[in-house]
Amino acid sequence: MSLRAFRRDDVGATAIEFAFVAPMAIALIIATIEVGMLEVVSSNLDAAVMDVARKIRTGASDRPANTTALVDMICANMVESSADCHARLKTSVQVTPNFADAGPAAGAAATGQFNAGGAGDIVLVRATYTWPLILPMYAGNFQLAGPTQAILDTRAAFRNEPYA
Repeated sequence: MSLRAFRRDDVGATAIEFAFVAPMAIALIIATIEVGMLEVVSSNLDAAVMDVARKIRTGASDRPANTTALVDMICANMVESSADCHARLKTSVQVTPNFADAGPAAGAAATGQFNAGGAGDIVLVRATYTWPLILPMYAGNFQLAGPTQAILDTRAAFRNEPYA
């Protein structure tokens, strides 16, 4: 085969072009799925914490009485296994003197304390969930906890109802 014929031969060009494009396309598909999962888990965490916060706020008979019960209630509403949830979830519930003090406290990390207060108390519930990442460079606006983990946070501040 002459050099001129070799240059005109385009057999296999599509395979070579696919070899260049395929890794980027696969990474984009995986990143899209991963960001979607992050959004689902974040929304799921928000809903679980709001459900537990409502039980605390209203003084429901099945409200959590300690940190273990709080984590159990939140993990019961999460999408993944209970064991994984318990390992990745950090919570705290604390009473604050007023809503102005709840703002700075909400920015702090969850410490594991539990004080649901009483009727009329202002309560802050914090939950932080660590989620493993496959492609951390595509995590978007999520806060990262190291190179392969995203941190999902949710907070709820409220005044307990005047329950008896």
